[in-house]
Amino acid sequence: MKVISNELDSKSELTQFIDKELTRLFRQKQIKRILFIAPPDVDIAMFDYATAKRGRYWNYPPYGVGIIASHLRNEGLNVQILNLNNEILKASKTSNTESDFDFENLWESKMKQEISTFSPDIVGVTCMFSMTHKSTVNLCNKIKSLFPALPIALGGVHITNCFLNNKVSESVLKDFSNVDFFFLYEAELAFKQFIKVVNKEVPLCELAQIYFNSSSEKLYFSHKKIPTEEEINVIPAHDLMEPAELSAYGVIGSFYCLKDKGTRFTTMLSNRGCRGQCTYCSVKNFNGIGVRHRSVQSVIDELIMLKEKYGIGHIMWLDDDFLHDHKRTLRLFSEMTKQHVGITWDCTNGVISSSCTDEIIVAAAESGCIGLNIGVESGNPEILKLTKKPGTIKTFLKAAEVLRKYEQINSRVFLMIGVPDETYRMILDTFNLALKMDLDWYNITIFLPLPNTPIFEYMVQKGLLDRVEFENIRYSSGAYGKIRQNVNRGQLESDFKNIFENRDLDTVPTESQLYDIWFFMNYYLNFNRLFKENRPVKLNQQFKYIQNIADLVAPDDPFAMYICGYLQKKVLGYIDSQLIKRVEDRLKASKCWRRRFDDFDLSVNHLKTGIFPHEAEVVSNYNKKVGIIDG
Repeated sequence: MKVISNELDSKSELTQFIDKELTRLFRQKQIKRILFIAPPDVDIAMFDYATAKRGRYWNYPPYGVGIIASHLRNEGLNVQILNLNNEILKASKTSNTESDFDFENLWESKMKQEISTFSPDIVGVTCMFSMTHKSTVNLCNKIKSLFPALPIALGGVHITNCFLNNKVSESVLKDFSNVDFFFLYEAELAFKQFIKVVNKEVPLCELAQIYFNSSSEKLYFSHKKIPTEEEINVIPAHDLMEPAELSAYGVIGSFYCLKDKGTRFTTMLSNRGCRGQCTYCSVKNFNGIGVRHRSVQSVIDELIMLKEKYGIGHIMWLDDDFLHDHKRTLRLFSEMTKQHVGITWDCTNGVISSSCTDEIIVAAAESGCIGLNIGVESGNPEILKLTKKPGTIKTFLKAAEVLRKYEQINSRVFLMIGVPDETYRMILDTFNLALKMDLDWYNITIFLPLPNTPIFEYMVQKGLLDRVEFENIRYSSGAYGKIRQNVNRGQLESDFKNIFENRDLDTVPTESQLYDIWFFMNYYLNFNRLFKENRPVKLNQQFKYIQNIADLVAPDDPFAMYICGYLQKKVLGYIDSQLIKRVEDRLKASKCWRRRFDDFDLSVNHLKTGIFPHEAEVVSNYNKKVGIIDG
């Protein structure tokens, strides 16, 4: 690969070579029509029809290409966006039976029809997540097989992570051998300039952040055209992203169940980047260091447009550091109230704990916040230091103290276990911190290193893993998460009722032991603690959320069904007989789940009688019995 970092001599052999390549690919020497395609989030091997039928899979708009589309439209270009993930989920939800649904044929025929009808001069494909790698490969290969002369450009977060530090694995290039150009980082300006170069409106030296993949000589233009704060005040082409229908076929964010049925959801971005330098995170790989903010009025204008034009009732902020600037944040919340935006919102991506001050959170509640996640990850100082988490035990507890005052906000916490060299004792610190924070829910994940992050390099250097090719690591979350799949399949067989008792706390858990710890923490931090909840606002929130888990997220999880029955009794005064039957049927079918119910002194008879012995004493009795909670 030849890296080009300075200006080109207009008469050089290299300039002539590039010009010939562009002429070969664009024989009309013009780009006037651009089609962007968002592939299905996963390939057929990871896709589950029943989950899609329940409307459980993510269905986010392709916001990034929507921004690029707006830039190109401003240049007088004709742009279309095909969201194949939405097409797949729509067909799943509206089909009568699974036999009526053909995953591969559906996306292939939609793609073929769109290209044939629109006749684009170039197709731009986006790949945001590592789990979408294979789906993107399949899409690019199919486009090239049907339309061999059609140039393909590929970009997105996952693609940028494959190309860091001017290096790319040969296997990635092999996978994407049918791609002509790779665009790295935030590419709205670079892609616009590329089109101007092809159209002979600007010289070749304007090329930036682009890798020539189909040429005989691989070329990478390392010069960057990263948009400034002034240049990100762009409202994406929502009319091309179908915002009115996305939440009808899938979910957006983590708080959708707290809103009335029929509420229209979509996403928005108010700033880019994050102040944090977390060693496990790739945000700075894509957005760079620091945070750039859109103007407050630009954000307000987009919110009002979404409400008035598309009937949007709720926004999930895509920001990685939404509360970054204290004064700007207060100004945004104030204007949302003053200008009667009337849209509720959540921060599914998480916020930094030190930003959760009384002044910020009261303004957030007034402006429409119904839920947020705090990024905590660990309650152990050594792990926080290793991961460079922007927070301390003190700031986490302070944020929780503030959030507990505002019952209308459903406050959740991100926790992570299995970090390199993390012992049982360190994980116990996290468990204890979560108990002290006493917030509404804890999203617990088992650590998976992402290549091209500092912690990945640390693990390689320490010999904790071999240098794995990027494409072999597929981080799956949400409905595609590995933990949920394992739990549903009943693969947790060890005795773990008191996971921290009678063992050497200074040992590092194995992978299988981490799954047991996850199950233990999930039960005690989430389900079990609901027996002590008596606040009406929180009972209603938690009932909606647990009902969502029991019906949509994990419909074969009897823990969720059991707690749903308990909350149904507390909120509505009765327990649905069909829910009781579902618990009975699941326990009859699974020895593993019967063991779990015995482990935690749960019984279907509690549901039948409406008497729950856990209610008054389960939490305090557990703390006394384990005895190890205080370390």
